[in-house]
Amino acid sequence: MINIIIKRNNQNEIVSYSVTGHAQTAPHGEDLVCAAVSVLAQTTILGLYQVLDQQPEFNIAEGDLRCKMKDSLTATQRREATILLETMLVGLKNIQQQYPKIIAIDDEEV
Repeated sequence: MINIIIKRNNQNEIVSYSVTGHAQTAPHGEDLVCAAVSVLAQTTILGLYQVLDQQPEFNIAEGDLRCKMKDSLTATQRREATILLETMLVGLKNIQQQYPKIIAIDDEEV
């Protein structure tokens, strides 16, 4: 199972996310569900770095991706990051609708 945890601040902005586990719907390296989730989560980090020139803390390992936004973002940077992060979440929820027994999303305020 893939577990996705979205953490938000008291302004309802995403401040971190983690993606752990595997879908196990196909052999390792051929699992399209895992690939789709990974692409969304990793492309969001790339967008934060390369498009928005932000430097979130992140760690990517086998079956484990974690990303945390810096607390020092300006209001403009936060707004830009929110667009990317919420778009990622829309994509993840769309995949979850197709595979509800394989993907769990916990969207919580910290």
